[in-house]
Amino acid sequence: MEKFVKRGGHAPLCRLLLVPVLLSIGLTMMPLEVAAKPTRSTNIALTANEAVLVAVNTEANSVSIFNVSGTTLTKRSEVPVGRNPRCVAIRSNTEAFVTNAESGTVSVISLATDKVVATIGVGAEPRACALTPDGSILYVGNYTQGVIRVINPVTRTLVSTIGVGGNPGAIAISDATPDRVFVTRFFAQLRGGGPGEGFDDGKQGFVASFAVNTTSPVTFTVLSHLPNSGFPANRSAHCNVSANPDPIKQTFCPDISAPVGSPTITADPQAVFPNQFGAALVCGAKLYLPNIGAQPEPPVFFNTNVQALVHVVDTNTRLQLAAQHVNLNAQIRNEAHPGSPTTSLNRLFGNDLVAIDSNATCTSFYIVSRGGNYVIRATPAGPGGALSIGVPNVVRFQTGNIPTGIVVDNAGARAFVYNDVNMSVTVINLSANVVVTRDVDSSTPPIPGNFEHSRFMGKLVFHTALGTPNAGLTNIPLRSIVPLSFRGKQSDNAWSSCASCHPDGLADGVTWIFADGPRQTIPLDAYSSKINGAHDIRINNWSAARDSSTDFNNNSRNVQCGTGFAGGGTNTAIGCPALGSGLPNPAIFDHGISQGASEALDMETLWIQTVRALVTAKPAAATLQAGSIVFGQFCASCHGGAKWTKSQVIYLNNPTLNKAQAAGGTARDPGLTITANQIVSYSDLKVHPTPLKFLEITGTFNPAKNIEIRQNGQAPLGVLGFNVPSLLGVGTNGPYFHDGAAQTLDASFLTHTLPVGGTIQGNLSLAQRTDLLAFLRAIDGRSIIVPNQTDFFKDPTP
Repeated sequence: MEKFVKRGGHAPLCRLLLVPVLLSIGLTMMPLEVAAKPTRSTNIALTANEAVLVAVNTEANSVSIFNVSGTTLTKRSEVPVGRNPRCVAIRSNTEAFVTNAESGTVSVISLATDKVVATIGVGAEPRACALTPDGSILYVGNYTQGVIRVINPVTRTLVSTIGVGGNPGAIAISDATPDRVFVTRFFAQLRGGGPGEGFDDGKQGFVASFAVNTTSPVTFTVLSHLPNSGFPANRSAHCNVSANPDPIKQTFCPDISAPVGSPTITADPQAVFPNQFGAALVCGAKLYLPNIGAQPEPPVFFNTNVQALVHVVDTNTRLQLAAQHVNLNAQIRNEAHPGSPTTSLNRLFGNDLVAIDSNATCTSFYIVSRGGNYVIRATPAGPGGALSIGVPNVVRFQTGNIPTGIVVDNAGARAFVYNDVNMSVTVINLSANVVVTRDVDSSTPPIPGNFEHSRFMGKLVFHTALGTPNAGLTNIPLRSIVPLSFRGKQSDNAWSSCASCHPDGLADGVTWIFADGPRQTIPLDAYSSKINGAHDIRINNWSAARDSSTDFNNNSRNVQCGTGFAGGGTNTAIGCPALGSGLPNPAIFDHGISQGASEALDMETLWIQTVRALVTAKPAAATLQAGSIVFGQFCASCHGGAKWTKSQVIYLNNPTLNKAQAAGGTARDPGLTITANQIVSYSDLKVHPTPLKFLEITGTFNPAKNIEIRQNGQAPLGVLGFNVPSLLGVGTNGPYFHDGAAQTLDASFLTHTLPVGGTIQGNLSLAQRTDLLAFLRAIDGRSIIVPNQTDFFKDPTP
């Protein structure tokens, strides 16, 4: 048997004693070739000898293979793989294993021939992947099933399945003795004994881990919130509310006895909990976890809604190192404002931290800011200290558009960054602190003028925290757009993007306390029908207060403190910096125009219309059939249809309201009933004798809840009901209801009432509930649809 060649010497005897265990579970032994560093999930990776780079082109359904010579990349091939590839793991210098999320497979590529030599079926939505450092075991995370598949990379067979729960977001494997596998849950979970949904300290993160064999128990590490993010909020609108002095209505007031204007109220420290764990790195007996922290308490404002966090875990004790958790934004805040903001990377905030790597000695870490188009260097502050970006001597590297992955060579001399929208690789000389090349071609971007080019542009608008031009995008090549040149359009100093709360265009699992009250983030896979397209758009928001994604341009302006993508000027009345000049497009407001506000917004709408629903595992055909019968009888009237919701813009719109008329606006379509900007119902006697309700009362609203508040003591919205949510992908879209009150689908049965009266729990038998749950969990883009009330309203004839 060959010895284990490892950094730091040969493996001790206890490591070798693992061999019989591996053999007993069906993993064939092979010559073991250890990686230079602990392994991890990534979409860009180097071979062990650092002579070959492999990059995953998610948008092109391919993998590109490069020869590497210093900082020079030479593309030698582009290999087609399955649909929606996400992750690559390389075994020594010989093979690459690529997870294909939509196809449910792993492609095995020979690096000798640059061809797919095998395809392994692994179940629904495989994303995260990692090989053990010795290359003997491949682990794959099934995102929608909450399991890890254990695969023999030699025989290309599935050995076993390990349940880790949640949505596996990233895998990192230590090179300790024995190796240990760490798996992040992508979403935060409610904190036991905590305040619940809607609070900055209401949730916590989880990391599952197990030793490298299939018999060890799975243990869980808790990742706590940061008690103080470093950014305070002004809670004046929630304190001393003379219109409603009830303390319950002042839940988010830090001290209801404090006088008006007190710093206790105007500068209230804000906590933040970790969320969206899409990357993980083991280095120096520590697990580093960049994430997008959430601050859902009011007011929702650019510097108190999301934060750029890195959490740290001791890989030996598997305990979090809370003193080493950091908010990079709190450090970036101390940078000086640049004199030329559209050419300087200085003081760009972290926004969406999605990838991390380091040198082998763990002295330099490189963290990817997806929306900021940069990589930032961080180093431990003293031996074993928390990560610091070294203000004022901050080092950033500008990348191509929407970077999503990074790999650093063992010496820490070079880094390669994958850019998702540009389908390119950025090459960085870390020794000289220079970007060698921003866009080495990995795959061919769509040519200007075609549909795919417009869709990619829309993805860029959605994901950038900086900006793009408002117009002229049809004729501009994707790689010619430099978002830094339009800094300040999406958000203040690259603070956040639309993707900050809508990963992959879906949902972050957070209940935010908006001016309307608590509102769980809605996934956008059902924004429009994949069958009827732009003719079948869902009314937006839980309160049916918006008609289109164009309306949300005012989120860029009024929440994220950007100038937006249609016109100039910033709403300085709420404390945003005065950026740009001119006036914003006056036709953009709630229920305003849905098309034509700007080319950038129209392309963003196009991309949103193509957001993919996640693939789910299917139960037995008989169970699925039985569940569909229950669904058709009790649920389809509201939740059927092409979007799995009856919510649809079937009235005259673009705009729906005419703000140029009397204050408050007037409905253009006389069939609409609107209350406080909520689309309540629609009537068209020429088509149907009774109105179609859009707001449904289902027992999910309780005005006595402490988070059912609106600022300044206003009565909470929800009395009229809520805009029916889509059930597309509902099995992975928890928690449920507008306030996240149901953490699981079966828990929703206890509260959700039916038109016949009573709850789902009370009306359905145990067998019916079991079948219905199986059916609901299986709903995805492949499911057979049944008509809903809106379908019958539009066409009442049999």
